[in-house]
Amino acid sequence: MRYDVAGWVLVAAAGATVLLLVVITAVRASTIVASRRHARERADALPLLLAITDGVDVPLPDDRRAARALGTSAAALVHKVRGADRADLAGWLRRNGFREEALRGLRARRPARRAAAAELYLALDDDPGPVLPLLSDTHARVRATVVRALGEAGAVTAIPAIVEAAVAARGVSTSTAAMAVVQAGPSSASAFGPVWDSADPRARRLAADVAGHLGHADARLHLERALRSEDQMLRTHAAVALGRVGSPLSVGALETALVVAVRGSVEEHAILDALAALDSPREVP
Repeated sequence: MRYDVAGWVLVAAAGATVLLLVVITAVRASTIVASRRHARERADALPLLLAITDGVDVPLPDDRRAARALGTSAAALVHKVRGADRADLAGWLRRNGFREEALRGLRARRPARRAAAAELYLALDDDPGPVLPLLSDTHARVRATVVRALGEAGAVTAIPAIVEAAVAARGVSTSTAAMAVVQAGPSSASAFGPVWDSADPRARRLAADVAGHLGHADARLHLERALRSEDQMLRTHAAVALGRVGSPLSVGALETALVVAVRGSVEEHAILDALAALDSPREVP
């Protein structure tokens, strides 16, 4: 009897293994088929997209799948082109009801549809307001997609919300948020608004990093204030950013911070590097 049980266990394990292999093969085959179908749809859409950017009012295909594929391709192209081409694509999408479809999709039950709807909406409208609630979506993919799409859309007014999402344990990494903010292209440190006064040093570190990367001169006072923070990492990031901003007016604040920095610390090195960048090298006492 013991051997019969062992035999049945082996047979069951073998059967489960075969079933798993069948499932894996089916999933791979389905993925390949879907990928090829999407490639064909993109290829079919390309000449229509070129016609739209040439000012032709291309009629929406009668086939629902083809129509959606064309709309998705047009939306994906909107942020990759500029000027008249972008206006033509966005105008075509709005005329054919895609803005209304996007607004409905933002409330869809499927996460993939909500994410796609956010991308579509931001391709058609300068107001990011309807999309911002999705930064708190229950699905991580949706949150990450919205952050990326806001950056691609140049949604400068959404920068404080992007930063908040990155520090609120919502599955959006600070690096993803920083890339989105950089891509949004704020021309001034004022775009961070309340972030500069955030009680969370992670938010202020992100603002310091981006402002330093973009060389925002008007970030200087915010960064100098951050040098007096109780958070050592924030002080370090602020020093690096001040070196990149490059204002000689920051020398005094950096020298004051150097006096209290721990000898040999990363913070001290960051301050010394910033002073050197400002052509104001100092001897460590």
